[in-house]
Amino acid sequence: IYGEVQRVLGRTLSTEDLKILLGFTNYLGLPAEVISLLVNYCKERAREKGSLRNPSLRSIEKEAYYWAEQGIDTMEEAVAFMQNQNLRRTQLARLMELLQIRGRKLTPGEEKYAASWMDMGFAEDVIALAYERTCLNTGGLSWAYMNKILTSWQQAGLLTLEQVQKKDKKPTPKGASGELGAAELEAIQKVLRGV
Repeated sequence: IYGEVQRVLGRTLSTEDLKILLGFTNYLGLPAEVISLLVNYCKERAREKGSLRNPSLRSIEKEAYYWAEQGIDTMEEAVAFMQNQNLRRTQLARLMELLQIRGRKLTPGEEKYAASWMDMGFAEDVIALAYERTCLNTGGLSWAYMNKILTSWQQAGLLTLEQVQKKDKKPTPKGASGELGAAELEAIQKVLRGV
C-alpha cells in the first residue's frame, strides 16, 4: 500500500505519513484495497473543491476515521459509499440550480439545510414549490423559512407535489372565494342608495 499511496499522492511519504498509514491498517483495520480507494476518493474530493494540491495524509486520516465509524471496511462498502456520495453531489447540484444559486458554493449551513431536505425524500417539484412560496412570502430565498415549509410537509407525510397540492391548501381569505359576505352586500347596498 506504501507504493500505491505514494503514486496516487505524487510524493514520497515521510516517517509521520508512514505512521498514519500504518494506523489505517493496525488501528482502524482497513484492508489495503479499501485504503487505496480511500486515498483516491480524498484526492478526487480535493479536486472537486478546487484544490490543486493533493490531500495530506492527516486530512485522509480524518476521512479514514469517518469510514471506520460508518463500518466501511470492505471494497463493496467503500464502492457503495462513494457511489452514494456521487449521487448526493449530483442531487445537490440540481438543488442549487433549482434554487437559482450559481457561481458560488453553498455555505456549510446551507449545505446542512439542503442535505436535510434530500434526506427527507422530497421530489424536486416539491422543493420548487416550497422555494416559490418562500420567495413570494419573503421576497427571496430564506433558508430557515423554506426549511419550515418543507419540515411541516414532511411531518404531515406530504412528499409528492400531488400530496402537497391536495392536503396543504392555503386558507382562503374572507371575500376571496368570489362570494360576497353579508357585510359586503350591506356596504354595496348603502353605496347604491347613496347613504
